[in-house]
Amino acid sequence: MAWKRREAGHDVLTANEAARYVRLTLSTFYRYIWEGKIQAPKIGGRYRFKKVLLDQWLGKKRTGTEDVSGRNKLVGRVTAIKKDQIMAQVDLDIGSHRITAIITRDALDDLGLRVGDAAVAVVKATEVMVMKDQ
Repeated sequence: MAWKRREAGHDVLTANEAARYVRLTLSTFYRYIWEGKIQAPKIGGRYRFKKVLLDQWLGKKRTGTEDVSGRNKLVGRVTAIKKDQIMAQVDLDIGSHRITAIITRDALDDLGLRVGDAAVAVVKATEVMVMKDQ
C-alpha cells in the first residue's frame, strides 16, 4: 500500500520537505534529529514529520529571545549577506540605522537567514548576535 501524504487531516512531510518547511539545510535538519532537538518516527525506514509538530517546534524555537531584555533586541530586516566557508557578514536595516554582524557560517545556515528576512540583533556586552525573527 502506498504511503499516504495525509494522516488524520495533518500534513506529513519527508525529511527534505520538512527541512525546507523549517528553513534549515538538510544536513542541519538531520543533525537536529540526531541530537534529539526534533522528534520524528521512522515509517518504512524513513523519517516522517507531521507539519503540526514542526509548527510547535518552530513556536518553541521562536521564543528563544524571551529572557533577553527589550533594550538589547533590535528588530530589523536583512539587507545583505556576504559569506565564505567559515564566517558570514549579515547587514540589518533597523530603521534609521544599519547594523553589521559577523557570525559563523554554521549559524547563518542554522538560522536560514536570507536577504529580506525579518531578524533580531541581540546586543551583548561585547558583541552583537543575530537571531531570525519569525
